[in-house]
Amino acid sequence: MTQDDTEFRVAVIGMACRFPDADTVTDYWHNLCAGRESVRPLGPETMPADPPAGYVHAGALLADADKFDAEFFEMPPREVQLTDPQHRLFTLCAWEALEDAGHTAAENPTPVGVFAGAGISTYLLRNLAGHASVFQTPSSQLHALHGNASDYLATRVSYKLNLTGPSVAVQTACSTSLVAVHQAAQALLDFQCDVALAGGASVKVPQEAGYIYEEGSILSPDGHCRAFDAEAGGTVFGSGVGVVVLKRLADAIADRDHIHAVILGSAVNNDGGNKIGFTAPGIAGQRAVIREALSAAGIGAETIGYVEAHGTGTKLGDPIEVAALSAAYREHTGATQYCALGSVKANVGHLNSAGGVAGFIKAVLAVREGRIPASLNYTRPNPEIDFAATPFFVNTELRAWPAEVRRAAVSAFGIGGTNAHVIVEQPPAQVATPVRSGPRALVISGRTAQDADRAVARLAEHLDRTDAELAAVAHTLAHGRRRFPHRRMVVAGTTREAVAALRKPTVGEAAPTPALAWLFPGQGVALGAAVLELAETVRPFGDRYRACADLLRERGGFDLDAAVRDAEGTEQTQAALFAVEYALAGMWREFGAEPAELLGHSLGELVCATLAGVFDLGDALELVVERGRIMAAAPPGGMLAISKGADLVAERLPDDIWLAADNSASRCVVAGAPAALFRLAGALSEEGVPSSLLPVGHAFHTPLMDEAAARFAELVRGVARQAPRIPFWSNVTGAPITAEQAVDPAYWSRQMTSTVRFREAALGLVGRHPGIVALEVGPGKSLVSFLRTADRASATVGTLGSGLGAGAPEHAIVEAAGRLWLSGVAVDFDAVHGGAVPAKVSLPTYPFALKRYWVDPPEAAPMRPRRVDTVPSAAAAPEPVETDADEDDFVVSVRNQVVAVWRAALGVEEVGADANFFELGGDSLLAVHVATQLRSIFPLDLALGELFAGPTAAGMADTIAAHLLRRLDELSDSEVELLLNQPGTAEERSNNA
Repeated sequence: MTQDDTEFRVAVIGMACRFPDADTVTDYWHNLCAGRESVRPLGPETMPADPPAGYVHAGALLADADKFDAEFFEMPPREVQLTDPQHRLFTLCAWEALEDAGHTAAENPTPVGVFAGAGISTYLLRNLAGHASVFQTPSSQLHALHGNASDYLATRVSYKLNLTGPSVAVQTACSTSLVAVHQAAQALLDFQCDVALAGGASVKVPQEAGYIYEEGSILSPDGHCRAFDAEAGGTVFGSGVGVVVLKRLADAIADRDHIHAVILGSAVNNDGGNKIGFTAPGIAGQRAVIREALSAAGIGAETIGYVEAHGTGTKLGDPIEVAALSAAYREHTGATQYCALGSVKANVGHLNSAGGVAGFIKAVLAVREGRIPASLNYTRPNPEIDFAATPFFVNTELRAWPAEVRRAAVSAFGIGGTNAHVIVEQPPAQVATPVRSGPRALVISGRTAQDADRAVARLAEHLDRTDAELAAVAHTLAHGRRRFPHRRMVVAGTTREAVAALRKPTVGEAAPTPALAWLFPGQGVALGAAVLELAETVRPFGDRYRACADLLRERGGFDLDAAVRDAEGTEQTQAALFAVEYALAGMWREFGAEPAELLGHSLGELVCATLAGVFDLGDALELVVERGRIMAAAPPGGMLAISKGADLVAERLPDDIWLAADNSASRCVVAGAPAALFRLAGALSEEGVPSSLLPVGHAFHTPLMDEAAARFAELVRGVARQAPRIPFWSNVTGAPITAEQAVDPAYWSRQMTSTVRFREAALGLVGRHPGIVALEVGPGKSLVSFLRTADRASATVGTLGSGLGAGAPEHAIVEAAGRLWLSGVAVDFDAVHGGAVPAKVSLPTYPFALKRYWVDPPEAAPMRPRRVDTVPSAAAAPEPVETDADEDDFVVSVRNQVVAVWRAALGVEEVGADANFFELGGDSLLAVHVATQLRSIFPLDLALGELFAGPTAAGMADTIAAHLLRRLDELSDSEVELLLNQPGTAEERSNNA
């Protein structure tokens, strides 16, 4: 597409819904294509015993309208109970729509707007209004208002999802949600925000209740909506919620978003007074809004292949709508019956404030999928409509739409005359971008372990029935989902492998702000040809490895590839290991896994010093080569690893064996003359202590290295040295290295002959960073296993798993990145996976843990559904709070009253004495309400701030008790007697507010 093609276009990048028989957009589309009518007879158990004349026992039910995930959205149960299901379900759908768009608001500062509206709160009118306690105080009235008035629908979502763009309530009756789409698109084109949510909600309460048909009204006489049909008699109202996510098309293409469709143009107007009545449709206004939308889109009406009509199935409204459409289209074309016409109201009923977005989502799906669903309940035309003379025909079957350009229009006309019309087009063809093959980490998280497991199951099911590109799935999961503490991860090379792996994912729990330490092993770990494979397959490693190889070749003719392959002698082994660890460290830095501290073992400490800036890379490589040469010339010796603590081993060592490394509480290394080591190994074996000789020919970190160490100090003296910029730990002292030590040649001499005090350094490291995440930057996992003995709570990861040669090295890198992410370390998976960034795709959204939160009406009403278990509007009598035996009875009594009031206000069952009011979900309004209730129980003269100075139940009770005791002289005899006799339950005194 050119810039002109995208300049005034808006992309639809996310969708979510709750419609009758459809909890997802996928379910909705399946029902539409199957021709499913979700308006149907209600159950006999809800039929009134004596139905009035004209009663129609039919409706379109919305599943789980009484449920919500309160914990996920951090709302106390009582607040959810007092919140209209329209607000609740819209909040759920808003989250799901943003996930479908792959937009993570919490991690993306771009302003996101919200444009939304809801119908009148029948939950408030039918269920809450009869409970006097809900409106007992001004604060409780405000709570009910905020949870039920449509004014707060958009702003509640902005608050809960942390969206900072314009947040606007839209209220235009039946056209509300399509007007919201128009306003959101305009806000994007005016750069008021960069992403926008638009939609509407309408949930009627009670759900399982029919309606009374009156001749001449908008309601259907038989429980069916028959749009444009000769038998049309009206509509049936249903419940539903729909949300779409919009973005400027140019931005969506640049960000490689999953584009469902493109809004070409839209318009909104009002009929004014040019019609027969306030509730009547206006042909002039409808024609004008359609003409304006076509003009805004810059297209001719002859290019539109489908119109999703308002189509309420009324004898007056349908002919007026077709006449208005025809008049607008006739200004562009004289063709007849080329454009399909339909109305989703025949499927799901009239969804009132959500009706426009229901039609919009249907039109988006039609242009995206290239199929037009049938308009139900149509057999012959309304006699007032001459379809043969119009551009339209009612589409009565699922119709393939193979046109090269697929465009659809959507209408919504509100009672009161506000009309909206939006024109959409199929998504642009994605520019094919070659995606690098290779293993991918699929990362999933949840607020709870159960949520995470359900998310894994959903993803596995989705991948099992789709042909989604694995690279796109991995990219979307990594960048299009909020990160939660409970985490799951698999690594796979194909979608089929991923489905199998998801049956048993790797499990982890992320620390809130984990510190990452890089650990660098020393000589004794194996390399091999797998390093060369890694350099070819993982570019960030390969670039740095080849940079080291070039420097070594230029400065001394050293062949790094040969050293890696053959590793013959100390000189080759040390240079190869240094280069590999340095390259791996640069790779992890490019992957975003920045360390807080560095800890190396023997040669690994030189890698730390180079990364910290003590040595220049070229100088460090030369030093390592020379270090290897002079150490190779030292007297022969050996090293023995022992499975026992250094403290127990050191006391039995002969004069020709020294403690070379104190690695952990149960692991150490000794070094010295080979014959003496053989004797020691034999003695240990007889005692049942395992030991093994290391594959080295010298006794490193012993006095046998004194001469080599002195020569190395002179080499260090000859190169530039700088104070470290990154903290790292000293092998010599087992403490953080000082700037003076780091630049002192004598220090690096001592480092060659002294015991490696890794255990001491590890203990210091975990002491400074409890629960640290340790990454071994090199082959094997020996150092991270040593560190685990210092702190079992630490998370440990090996860069190359069990070591090079144990499996595909690229797979091991991706696996290690995933394991870091499991522990809470931020990782750039696009960098890990390499190559071009894939496009985002639609994936299953968060598996909310829905529970029922409901306040039943105070008494049975006609047509009320059967009662099921509900959250009662009155709190049960509280159990006394546990107390100390010596505690004052009066204080205990006061505390029980405080707890009872808190329980009622917060809607929670348990309140401990040390529970914090605000941590339980309380806010300023609830605090005012609680204060009012407590003043109705106790004769208090305390300001709100004084009452909540100690915001725990015990603290508040102590404050009240102390205040009352000070006021004893002021109280009447009856008040004193009441206090001393321990007053009744708070529910009795506060009317269960």
